[in-house]
Amino acid sequence: MSQFHLKGFLTSLTMVAGLATVSAQAESQSRIVTVGGAATEIVFALGAGDQVVAVDLSSTYPAEVHELPSVGYIRNISPEGVLSMRPDLVVTTESLGPPAAKKMLKQMSVPIIWCPEPNTVEALETGLREVGAKLGESARAETIINEVKASIAETQATSENWAKRPTVVFFLAPPSASGAGRAGGKGTRSSELIHLAGGKNAVDDFENFQPMSIESLIQVNPDVIFVGVSDSHGASPQSVEAMKKLPGLAGVTAVRTGAVYGVPMDDLSFGPRLGEAVNRWHAHLAESAK
Repeated sequence: MSQFHLKGFLTSLTMVAGLATVSAQAESQSRIVTVGGAATEIVFALGAGDQVVAVDLSSTYPAEVHELPSVGYIRNISPEGVLSMRPDLVVTTESLGPPAAKKMLKQMSVPIIWCPEPNTVEALETGLREVGAKLGESARAETIINEVKASIAETQATSENWAKRPTVVFFLAPPSASGAGRAGGKGTRSSELIHLAGGKNAVDDFENFQPMSIESLIQVNPDVIFVGVSDSHGASPQSVEAMKKLPGLAGVTAVRTGAVYGVPMDDLSFGPRLGEAVNRWHAHLAESAK
């Protein structure tokens, strides 16, 4: 090869390398909007948190999300609000609503990853794999999946030695002197989390979250009561303490034995920290399983 052609060849290689670098930089600077706690936690866990430009109100972890613009609440999303952030990618779950907004977003040209409804370990696995593949982080996604499954398996192995499975009621909002609480029935994330942690949902005779009066709680008489606590969309620690002191509940097993616990509301996100949530609930249940 002549010196002239060699110089031209090397110049071409330099240009190609430069274009590849620019492409890689553009890819790393893409704008991501996440909607839903699980979707947000997945993106951050996969190392792409610096690309997230907006989240929804149910996204409370990690702490950095509190500094980002909000596009509303996952169950009541405005497509215009999402698109106003000029996203290159939207990561969300099938929990997004209302139906009209979901339909409109599915018709948009912006790439969207629709993770499954986050309510099972299997749904988390699928979400991690889909987002991992899109972000080029499949290996990291598999590592997280294996860690979560190993943690849950270890926890469940311990609960197999329990004398009984404690009965549990989970409240989004606890009952008070002025009214009923909202308890998680069959098919809820709280019910699945109770099961994973080794307990039994004491109110599996209804679905979703339903009002539950003090009288009903007395009748069910659970071994353990969990209340979701959060600064933004959960109960306060003060409301949990107030419930414990309600005269009518003094005879309920959970109240009488001190097995009433405030738990982080985002335990229900069913994101990459699911193993930690299962472990936390399991530790509380273990006291009532003896």
